[in-house]
Amino acid sequence: MDRKGQEEIALHRWAVIAEAAGARLTAAERGALVRQIAAREHQHPDGSRRRYSRGTIDRWIRAWKSGGLEALRPLPRADTGTVRAHPELFAEAAALRLELPGRSAAQIASILFHRHGIAVAERTVRGQLRRAGLHRQALAAEPKAYGRYEAGRPNERWITDVLVGPWVPYPKRDGSVRARLFLIVDDHSRLLADGRFFAHENARACQDLLRRAVTRRGLPDVLYADNGAPFSNAWLARTCAVLGIRLVHSRPYSPPLTGQSLDHLPVIPLHVNREPDRHSAACRPACRLDRGGSDPATGVP
Repeated sequence: MDRKGQEEIALHRWAVIAEAAGARLTAAERGALVRQIAAREHQHPDGSRRRYSRGTIDRWIRAWKSGGLEALRPLPRADTGTVRAHPELFAEAAALRLELPGRSAAQIASILFHRHGIAVAERTVRGQLRRAGLHRQALAAEPKAYGRYEAGRPNERWITDVLVGPWVPYPKRDGSVRARLFLIVDDHSRLLADGRFFAHENARACQDLLRRAVTRRGLPDVLYADNGAPFSNAWLARTCAVLGIRLVHSRPYSPPLTGQSLDHLPVIPLHVNREPDRHSAACRPACRLDRGGSDPATGVP
């Protein structure tokens, strides 16, 4: 980091602690201010918003009192590159945590030092284990069980999703694009309310599919979707509001949506990727999606 960057960070740190750095404050008054500062978010010079612990704020206040603004500059780490030169230490730290989930980062750092003579900061161990999903809270938590759910009647809940399909034209060449298969499934009957291939995965494709589904099957009470761009936008939100449809988005990384809307998808890729004869039985579902009519063999829409 150059001197200008260090100056910006020093000024930022001062802005954070300024109200709690007054010389006339009592210890009780300073403690109350530090708690208030720690509870707020602060605009960092890199544009992000951050929160700082009470220990960090106290450390900055002590640095300011001892050395002024210059003491608030970030110091180069004395151990830069030392830990990175021994990546096996992180694997061993992970093994130590898995061996005993209640073992703290300080204990793991101490074990590593006595085994290898390399000092690893407790905060470094804690951060690496957290990024690997091995923090104690996650290991101690009971795994979640996701049961299947089902709407009580048709059109109570529709689920929509998109599948990336084959290249069109196929085989892939200049100008080919990935086909996107948009689906809307009725959660109660598992009926495919509508499905269609589009060249682009965008809000317009989702709106077009919803219009076709509403025209054919009526209005649902709820439209359930993930947080992808085709489903999380102002245009779809307004359309659902005008039609009286409740638009619900799944929580990020939540599996219930995948288990419901993708029930049809394991069948369809076999037909669209294999490219069978258009009049074969295997092709009928894909052909029906393409033209939006009924199956010529069964008459089922």
